[in-house]
Amino acid sequence: MSNIVNRICDTLHHLLESVEVDPSPILTVAYSGGVDSTLLLHALAHYRDRHDLDVHAVHVHHGLSDNADSWLAHCERECRFLDIPFTANKVDIEQTTRTSLEALARNARYAALHDYCKQHNSILCLGQHSEDQLETVLLQLKRGAGPQGLAGMGAFQWRNKVLTLRPMLQESKQDILSAAQQLNLNWVEDESNADTRFDRNFLRNEVLPLLTARWPQMAKTTGRSAALCAEQSALLETEAKTHLSHCESVSAFGTSMLSGKYILSLSDSWKRAVIRQWFASKGALAPSQAQLVQVLNMLNAREDATPKVTFSWGYVARYQGSLYWVNNADERVKRELTLPEGSTLTLAWLNLQLRFESNFEEEKPLQLVVKTDVKGLKIKPANAQVSKPLKDWYKYWKIPVWERAKIPVVFFKEDAIALLINGDVVRLHRCPASFQLTVVSS
Repeated sequence: MSNIVNRICDTLHHLLESVEVDPSPILTVAYSGGVDSTLLLHALAHYRDRHDLDVHAVHVHHGLSDNADSWLAHCERECRFLDIPFTANKVDIEQTTRTSLEALARNARYAALHDYCKQHNSILCLGQHSEDQLETVLLQLKRGAGPQGLAGMGAFQWRNKVLTLRPMLQESKQDILSAAQQLNLNWVEDESNADTRFDRNFLRNEVLPLLTARWPQMAKTTGRSAALCAEQSALLETEAKTHLSHCESVSAFGTSMLSGKYILSLSDSWKRAVIRQWFASKGALAPSQAQLVQVLNMLNAREDATPKVTFSWGYVARYQGSLYWVNNADERVKRELTLPEGSTLTLAWLNLQLRFESNFEEEKPLQLVVKTDVKGLKIKPANAQVSKPLKDWYKYWKIPVWERAKIPVVFFKEDAIALLINGDVVRLHRCPASFQLTVVSS
């Protein structure tokens, strides 16, 4: 067996020992049919035979090449020869004007791989090597990335709740090619790899040959720099998590919020680090430098203002000095629901249930209506002296603007008789004394 195959197996074994995984995990190879994933597949087949565990292979068919079907057939044959369970996943890619085909294909590929790994509770194994790491670091440098981006790809990392291993990250492309030829392996060549319109291909075909001709150890030393950046990034992340734990809390509406007072007490660098960590904890893409500035500037906005910075998942808003994480509209919020006497109504968006009992003798059966996004209403709570518009009471109760549409208002016939505020029933002056409204946690 080739030395490189033994090194890959040893690296894989070390990675599996360094993370908490099942004693006999399923290892899933992202198998494109190219030389890198082909050598990885054969190395893992060797590792399987030595350690008695399962190895699967997943091939993602993008449909972007005329050769895509023949590549799939090739991969299926190789897996049959190695007695490795094979799955082909076809994905559809629709290019938009603002997203590159390269990025769309990558996202679709990872989505398919992650779905498979989640379904089979398996570990994803990728065949990326040292030159891939060099390309990644250069691309991150081009984008103006910080230590986290310049750390490149980790030998192991969790991504989308899937453990990903890269046991070939220390291997060179030339060693991989030499080993594949020595072992008489069969692989396919993707003609798109020669298309220098794609950034990574431009680096691989035009830039890296010049760099490595001048500095042969470029990939190795860049890998070392990436590892140092990863180490520094981990230290920053640990400290940022500590700061985040000191300033993050959950509002009465279940919304994550950060204490503006605490954030403002930090240095500018730590302010940015804590906001980035907040985004990471929510599984969201890190904000750009401009977005970070906008978020932090909100803390100095007028006291009566409610500024916000919008993202694809929702927005960050400032309210009464704190920053709130507000997701896009909750589809579980219902505009109108009925609540018959003696029954319990589930309010899924609040994780609550509302029960209605009554001794009202005038008419049976009784039925209440629960509405949300109620506007233009004037109410008087049972313990209040005056009537005010509902929006004024929301201000008095300190209900953030974005939460108001979710507030359930209970009606009997045409009259508003109660509201649910912060998980409690607020009875209004028109609520019959014989009506009992009780909140139950779901």
